[in-house]
Amino acid sequence: MYVSIWKRFWAFMIDLAVFVVVFFLLAQMLNDFTVSLVLLVIIWLYYALLESSPWQASLGKRLMGLKVVDKRGRRLSFSKATKRLLVRLVTNIAFYIGFFTAAFDKHKETLHDKMSHSFVISKDAEFNPDDYEEPTPHHDLTLLTVASVLAALIFVLLLLRWVVLPQYQKFGDRVNAAHIADNLNLAAKNRPSRLQEAKEGPEIWLKSYSGCINNPKDPQTLDCNGYRMTLQEDGICAVSQLADWHEYKLFKSYATGKITCSGESKSARKFCASLSLP
Repeated sequence: MYVSIWKRFWAFMIDLAVFVVVFFLLAQMLNDFTVSLVLLVIIWLYYALLESSPWQASLGKRLMGLKVVDKRGRRLSFSKATKRLLVRLVTNIAFYIGFFTAAFDKHKETLHDKMSHSFVISKDAEFNPDDYEEPTPHHDLTLLTVASVLAALIFVLLLLRWVVLPQYQKFGDRVNAAHIADNLNLAAKNRPSRLQEAKEGPEIWLKSYSGCINNPKDPQTLDCNGYRMTLQEDGICAVSQLADWHEYKLFKSYATGKITCSGESKSARKFCASLSLP
């Protein structure tokens, strides 16, 4: 009735192959940060919906002849399947230690099986709850469980620091650059010649922007939130900073109508190369 760790392993590999294909397709359409969020939602719905469906199994488990039941042998509800996935992510994120503990367990339970009170059994097996002996309370939270959870927390913190946060900062930099580019296009409609003829300075285009003020030292410059925009004879220049404090410039040319990006630091030049500007 209780299945071997290897059957569960190959079921997981099939599911992983599905996610790799989905990730590849999403990566062609979305940026890195959005792909991560969308993929996380897909993983949640994939496991929660399939394991609470009449199949009682993900695609990998179905192909390997497995199903998931609760401690009474019944089908999981959507909320319980969601809880099972959350516990699984926490206990298995530390190099899947929680998964391989099933190899040494009498009922082939992983840590997330124990903590979510569920079992993975053969598809055609009839689970008899009377055959299952409830563990004594002090076995519910083993030293291995605590170590696994602590390792998972450390892993998550490192992941946030070295992967998620940098991706979020890159996403924010691109959004800010797109916002500045839009403002450059808008500012280009007010040609410097018209402003000079009217002798009004940049006040005429200041009205189009929120969060911008005149620079008292340079009447042709606006100081805005996160960037500085200056009217020049041949175009409009905007100077901003990346999340790592490196400075880059966006320039809107009156002659070509195009926006170019430049920077002195390696980080700024790499950022400019990653932009798609009109």
